[in-house]
Amino acid sequence: MGLTRRQFLMRVGQAGGYSAAFVMMQSLGLLAIPEASAESSKLRLVDGKGTKVVILGAGIAGLVAAYELGKAGWSCTLLEARERCGGRNWTIRSGTDVEFTTGARQSCSFDEGNYFNAGPARLPSIHHTMLGYCQELGVALEVEVNSSRGALMQSDKLNGGRPVRERRAVNDTRGHVSELLAKCIRKGALDEEISAEDRERMIEFLKQYGDLQPDLLFKGTERSGYKVQPGAGKAMPEAIDPLPMHALLDADLWQAMMAEEVIDWQPTMFQPIGGMDRIPAAFEKKLGSVVRSGAVVRSIRQSDAGVTVVYRDRTSGRDYTVNADYCICAMPLTMVRTLDADFSAAVRQAIDATSYDSAYKVAWEAPRFWEKENGIYGGISYLRQTVNVVWYPSARLFSERGVVVSGYSIENGTAFGKLPDMQAKLDASREAVELLHPGHGKDLSKPVYISWEHIPYNLGAWISGFGHAGPGLLDVLLAPDRRVYFAGDHTSHLVGWQEGAALSSYRVINQLGVRLENGGTLVS
Repeated sequence: MGLTRRQFLMRVGQAGGYSAAFVMMQSLGLLAIPEASAESSKLRLVDGKGTKVVILGAGIAGLVAAYELGKAGWSCTLLEARERCGGRNWTIRSGTDVEFTTGARQSCSFDEGNYFNAGPARLPSIHHTMLGYCQELGVALEVEVNSSRGALMQSDKLNGGRPVRERRAVNDTRGHVSELLAKCIRKGALDEEISAEDRERMIEFLKQYGDLQPDLLFKGTERSGYKVQPGAGKAMPEAIDPLPMHALLDADLWQAMMAEEVIDWQPTMFQPIGGMDRIPAAFEKKLGSVVRSGAVVRSIRQSDAGVTVVYRDRTSGRDYTVNADYCICAMPLTMVRTLDADFSAAVRQAIDATSYDSAYKVAWEAPRFWEKENGIYGGISYLRQTVNVVWYPSARLFSERGVVVSGYSIENGTAFGKLPDMQAKLDASREAVELLHPGHGKDLSKPVYISWEHIPYNLGAWISGFGHAGPGLLDVLLAPDRRVYFAGDHTSHLVGWQEGAALSSYRVINQLGVRLENGGTLVS
């Protein structure tokens, strides 16, 4: 029995990945090319008429809430335990001290102008809310090169362990898959139900997609690079020999090859000029005295009349009280669970059941050998090693020195997380660069290692689940607990992104507006 069109496309997806199936469907006229869109929420501001709101945590969610409510006439107090705003939006420069809850300390000594975004480092073009705030607040942006066909891929099972260009791995894979599919279609081995017209259209598509020869063989492609470069002499350009399909299968680099297809990673992406913390700094400048820094929240109490929050000032060591009509809790749940708060049993269960990933990053300063010797300008190289990514800077291209990130992933449950100490982790980070750029591991200097599990007032990077209690507990946090509302990317479907944090505040602002219009009555 022949295959249906649906089954054929499923086989395309299994062999060539989502990208191949997606492009195939478009070429057959089965799928329109959509406009990229992000989760969105319309902000509806209601005149607060001086209604008091205390906001806990000056990450992006807390900053957006204070900024928008303030514009609408609400009286806000924003409490932040650190001496800086931004939460995970943290840019490290020369003079920045990094302290872990374990007592470990580091001090950054990068050259003037160099920096390291320890948390978020990119703004997708589909995250319209955050891009809008950059425009509104005057935060200048530049392109962030998130993917580069000139970057490298390395696996001990591919090319004798020597790295290959991403363009070669991607295009050789396309060529081999296209050859297989084209031969099957030409022989009628896939589906007698597919019309002759469709078969020919598919073959023409595969010839273009995989750069096949007229006989439907893949013999290499200039898309993968050259072994004889184009020049001005007599020698004709000659494409590099294709990597064997079995070697590409053994290398198991599919996730890396498909990274650019992830909706939040697709070009074009942006970054603030000078560091991601330009965004919280712009909010903080607008908010002025609304922000109380060094304010460590200790307790929350609710009554029919309002909310009372007690915080300790880190400088004086004294406790202070803030009375408000409502509270927006935008702190990480790892910190919320430590509070003395009269939450409902359902909310307490949801908070206590959550788990957070511990993301890490390792950054080094070095001469820009990746640019000068490899022609890599931004993007990410991928490895099948303990440290599996090397992320090149998009800022200050062609300058003498730059900050390269060798290692960005989660630590919990990974080989990197099992390494015995910080030095072993720095050694693994250096080794990844050495594998990709032989001889240059020694050029790395001034390392900064960030482990978000051990960063005070975070104790984790982003929410990873609700344990055995189930994902339904998220719904509990989307509704207010009497007079306390919850915001943060952990209460959105864009976990780990600043866009999710901003949109979560929009939800809370809208909920407060409805409540105020109903005379303070909680509307379910």
